[in-house]
Amino acid sequence: MQRLLTRLLASASAGLLGMCGPAQAGPIQTLLGLPDWMDLSVDYTTEPMGGMLGGLNPAATSWFQETVVGLSMSSGLNKEESTWQEIDHWQVNLELTNAAGDPNLNTELGSAFTLQTLVIPVGTWITEANISRNRGESWWDAQAGLMSMDPEFLVAPAYNNYINSTLNNTLNLLVVGLPINPFVAPGVKLGAHSENLGSIKYGYFYLNPETSIAASLGTDPEQPDVQGSLQALQWQINPLRKRKDLFEPIRVRNSRVTVARQLPLPLMQLGGYYATTKLLIEGAGEIGDGANRGLYASLTWPIELPVGLDNRIWLAGSLGLDPDNNPVPTFGAGGWLSQGVLPNRPLDVLALGLTRSSFSPTLTPGLTYEGVIELNYSIYISDVVQVQPVMQWLINPSGTGEVPGVWAGGVQVNLNL
Repeated sequence: MQRLLTRLLASASAGLLGMCGPAQAGPIQTLLGLPDWMDLSVDYTTEPMGGMLGGLNPAATSWFQETVVGLSMSSGLNKEESTWQEIDHWQVNLELTNAAGDPNLNTELGSAFTLQTLVIPVGTWITEANISRNRGESWWDAQAGLMSMDPEFLVAPAYNNYINSTLNNTLNLLVVGLPINPFVAPGVKLGAHSENLGSIKYGYFYLNPETSIAASLGTDPEQPDVQGSLQALQWQINPLRKRKDLFEPIRVRNSRVTVARQLPLPLMQLGGYYATTKLLIEGAGEIGDGANRGLYASLTWPIELPVGLDNRIWLAGSLGLDPDNNPVPTFGAGGWLSQGVLPNRPLDVLALGLTRSSFSPTLTPGLTYEGVIELNYSIYISDVVQVQPVMQWLINPSGTGEVPGVWAGGVQVNLNL
């Protein structure tokens, strides 16, 4: 029983891609001379890392990479939104993701969760195939087809500045069978927006074909067949939307030079989800069948500090209401982001973050929590190339109290082609 739970937990943890949202068109678009109604992008990311137990000699190293190919088609892609006709709002989205490398760094170091955002079962995945209505300047948006919960639900832009999977993800929600990227399921999303009241989104996902879709291109998704459905509801608003300066470029101190703002806008977010799942594997009824309900919230806020050109703090947390079915029913996280902390590097971002994941006393008796502290520095080289060295400290790995703390370090290199 414990071995089964461990495998399912590792599989769910590996399935988190965090806020790796739709890829943006890069130089390959121009190179191929594609028409204005088509956007093609290729994003390549690699995350080599290594770790050591209790400050001793290196215990394990790992290399992992991911290539995401995205294609979007719409008559409104290169038009001003103010000129859109109804047909211009609609867009077809297709995306494939290929993952390769060694996904076992966390298990070799004794951690329950992956240290790298990218780590998923190796192979090629269908990660998007749908039609969507972009809101533009109207009040509503929609999407239907094959899709994940993220980036619409359980995520905020601030998380995307981190590398550890418990920071850059959907609040470490690890219920097996939920369609978190790279897993997709047939579904619909509907959204409504008000300048004064914010945005509200609703999503429904049909889970029965999820595992077969994941395996359709030959990948072993490391997840049993699932039956059930998921519904999610989320409200969010920019509480400082009247602060027009936060929408504008940043003026470099003692200079007339302005640079692009790299940090996210203020955000307040509240949401919840309700899932019913049945895992079609012998003995899984104790750990995966039944209802899973949860609530979550996040806040991103600007602060004035004597360091950096722009600063944010953020807090986030989730509470699972069915700990008998949820491996990590409580989760909390927070962090600080600062742009331009070094002279002559106004586009670089320094990020500090921490998380605490508490294990279910029913599913994993004897386990308490695992925590992470991450410090990284994102070096902006160009729109095409970014490099992000990182250091992590894993606290109470696996929640047993028996594994010493783990130091880990590495780098993320991202190419936006």
